Amino acid sequence: MSEPKNGRPIFFPEKLVTYGNLALFLWIVLDSVAFLFYDITAGIVFFIGALIAIYGVLHLLGCLRPCYNCIKCTHGMGRLAALYFGRRIFKDYKYSYKLPTAIFFTLFIGAFPAAFALYSAITDFTTVKAALFAVLLAFTLFSASTWRTKKRPNPTAEAP
Repeated sequence: MSEPKNGRPIFFPEKLVTYGNLALFLWIVLDSVAFLFYDITAGIVFFIGALIAIYGVLHLLGCLRPCYNCIKCTHGMGRLAALYFGRRIFKDYKYSYKLPTAIFFTLFIGAFPAAFALYSAITDFTTVKAALFAVLLAFTLFSASTWRTKKRPNPTAEAP
């Protein structure tokens, strides 16, 4: 069975929408703290830029599909949570924001701030900077792990 032209209807669980967006906001705050340790202006600029990029641009891109394609309309917040923390079945990268956009925004709040936190920790080491790098790396790796497809058992190869 082929997928409809606009994709399949998606139901975003309420816990994913709530906790996913809280975790996403916390991730943006921690990213900003990594830049704040280097320079207060850089931290504030990154925070404002990330809020505009994620909750403005990406939110708008995620909500371009008609609401009937989401079983329960979350006004784009379900797609944001699913992009970063949802299982692959909830990711709608083919129809809403396309894969290159998803990769760019994941690197924007994931790998880039984590690398910057590592650089900051190496140049002027403190335990707080090292801990911040570890937390940002954990967020990034967890978010990246949600894109993996799960291997399904082969029903034709049954054991005797």
